[in-house]
Amino acid sequence: MTQLRGIFAAMCTPFEDDGETIDPGRYRAHIDDMIEAGLHGLVLCSGTGEYAYLRDDERAFLIREGVRHVDGRVPMIAQTTALSTADCIAKARAAEDCGVAAVMVMPPFLEPPGERGVFHHYEAIARAISIPVVMYNVPQQAAPLSVDLYRRLIEVENLDYVKDSSGDFPALQNLIACGGGVFNGTDPYAPHALMAGCIGMIWGAANFMPQECARLYDLIADGEHGEALALWEGMRAVCSWLWGNGHEVDYMSGVKEATRLSGRDMGPPRKPLPIVPDPAQQELRMALSKLPVNRSKAERQVWRDWQEERDRATGSYSPAAGS
Repeated sequence: MTQLRGIFAAMCTPFEDDGETIDPGRYRAHIDDMIEAGLHGLVLCSGTGEYAYLRDDERAFLIREGVRHVDGRVPMIAQTTALSTADCIAKARAAEDCGVAAVMVMPPFLEPPGERGVFHHYEAIARAISIPVVMYNVPQQAAPLSVDLYRRLIEVENLDYVKDSSGDFPALQNLIACGGGVFNGTDPYAPHALMAGCIGMIWGAANFMPQECARLYDLIADGEHGEALALWEGMRAVCSWLWGNGHEVDYMSGVKEATRLSGRDMGPPRKPLPIVPDPAQQELRMALSKLPVNRSKAERQVWRDWQEERDRATGSYSPAAGS
């Protein structure tokens, strides 16, 4: 069985310009780009890929076509989250039949049960398939995985991994201490999570800076922490912006726009997600200009003060006399 480790791109879903039709050509080209950049694996139907807004037939296509096109070059994880346990089992079995290395499943959400129900949900899925399940701790959106619950879950066969997107670094460290394979899903402390013992990251930002993400992991795995932190200084600005900005740009739309600005057009986000407004694009270009490889394709690659950049974007900037 494949051991999952390294940086897995939480793949964007590319749409045609209408935002409603999946573009298979863009999908295949993006897969190739991610693999050629040195990433260690891919997550198909990721949350960053607008999983919540896709139809079941679209999710099935992304998994089937992704497996076919990758053709064994890197391991793949398919998200098969569903509200009911029975539906989740059906989706997980279908993904296994396609040939993915593992499935990723959020805990029950919307009207979630307590810990007994969460345990039953994961146990039933794990017993229904023969590949690993990557559990997903995202307490902002679903039932949380406490340390005690996680410790019980990893004793079940096939419940081998967890992705933690809690944004709580001490909680992440507690999960690592329990055992199992812990993937970090929180961008702003990426290198620190890897240095603390995470086996890798499931990372939306890999869509627009795959070389940097792969290099960051490889440096840390080789013990080159100083060089890794120097690289991170160029990556940190855009990661921080995606996790909180003054334009109410959500993570999915922000990643998709950053991916376009890096020369990888994934089309617009699907409604109800809004497009990224021009002032936010200016800030994003500014952050991307710090990357050593995957810079914004904008002609102007100047790092300006935040307020000055906002003033330029809104047309209210006036240079000082003599400048």
